[in-house]
Amino acid sequence: MVDRYSASASEIFAATLQDYDRALIVGESTFGKGTVQQHKSLGRIYDMYEKPIGHVQYTIAKFYRINGGSTQLKGVTPDLRFPSALEPGEYGESEEKNALPWDKVPVAQYNTLGNISPSLISNLDAKHKARISTDTEFSYIYEDINEFKKHHKDKTISLVESERVASSELDDKRHLDRANARRVQQGLEVVKSLDDIETTDDSKLPDAFLDETAYITLDMADAEKMAKATAK
Repeated sequence: MVDRYSASASEIFAATLQDYDRALIVGESTFGKGTVQQHKSLGRIYDMYEKPIGHVQYTIAKFYRINGGSTQLKGVTPDLRFPSALEPGEYGESEEKNALPWDKVPVAQYNTLGNISPSLISNLDAKHKARISTDTEFSYIYEDINEFKKHHKDKTISLVESERVASSELDDKRHLDRANARRVQQGLEVVKSLDDIETTDDSKLPDAFLDETAYITLDMADAEKMAKATAK
């Protein structure tokens, strides 16, 4: 499982697993940092280390996948995508000034394990989409994404106290309604205030993305069992 902030070593590792068909990658497209930097001091021995004059950082190498493509800018595209509030390239290497472009080199000679086939991905994606379409936690995620996009590019903020208070109260009500809905599912009593939840230990927030990843893993296990049964 990766997200937009999976960068450098983590996305290179994810790319390796994906290229060799060793794992299914789920989540968001990764950051896209496919370069190597070196950090050097500009100091000299005669500075006596009392008046440091700074450092310089420069790029010395670039990473490439065995399929020839770089992880630079594009990052790793997941096999199954999770809902995201970010547009492609947003908050990634592509937003850096003077970022090196994406390019490719000749494909390496390699063999895949063949564990992750297009038909498997298609089957898992269909089940994934059907499941999250009726999942309460994912409905909250979609609501938050829509709310985020409404205000994402705002350049101003209201200084009118009544408007700020109203907005804060609306946010609190939304969080309280969700918290109570979860408590009802868990067989717990409904609370009147968010402060009542903060003082208890029985109100941990669910991790919808992690839970969905577990369900996808179970789907993969079922698909493997079915494939073995068919082969017999």
